[in-house]
Amino acid sequence: MKRQVFIVWFVIFLVWAFYRAYFSLPEAIDELLIKPLIFVLPILIIVFVKEKKKLSDLHVFPSRKDFFLDLYIGVVIGVLFALEGLAVNYLKYGQFSFSPLFSVKAGGGIIGFFIINLFTSLWEEILGRGYLYQRLYRETNNQMQSAIVSSFLFLLLHIPIMFTRLQLVGTSLLIYPLSILILGVTNCYILTLRRSLTLPILIHTFWNMTVALYL
Repeated sequence: MKRQVFIVWFVIFLVWAFYRAYFSLPEAIDELLIKPLIFVLPILIIVFVKEKKKLSDLHVFPSRKDFFLDLYIGVVIGVLFALEGLAVNYLKYGQFSFSPLFSVKAGGGIIGFFIINLFTSLWEEILGRGYLYQRLYRETNNQMQSAIVSSFLFLLLHIPIMFTRLQLVGTSLLIYPLSILILGVTNCYILTLRRSLTLPILIHTFWNMTVALYL
């Protein structure tokens, strides 16, 4: 199982890196079409065909009671992220600069921006936490090791975009990957605690929006 996890991740990484290097399509196509094909389709094939398990094994769908609690917690965390983003925005510009927000509105609106980030988080959490982390945890029975390793693999999947679309330089080149690693480890523990990807997906979504809008 452990060997299979690394092989699956490596194949996905190679395909994703190749795509990022040679193709530059609109973000909506990347996140709503290409990413699920590369990140999620192989996982579903393995879970359904090779492992003979159901989608519930990835903990995508919570119970109704858990869903509303996770939704409430996620919104609260989203508000905290927004406040953090405003603070960083002020420190960066010396005043509140909402030019990134106006750019988002011009490009399709806040709702569209949220939807794209929500689906992005869904695909990435299915791969990063639903598959990589859970399979490593079952194999090793070591939560911390599994969380760190799976989060590092998750971080490596972001390397292509760091040097293509985002073109990060300076301190951003250090802060961005570190924040991804922390996000990954945090969501691993939340998944174990809540037994559902709902809250990790929401946290991931609001984190993405905070980074895109203010950082």
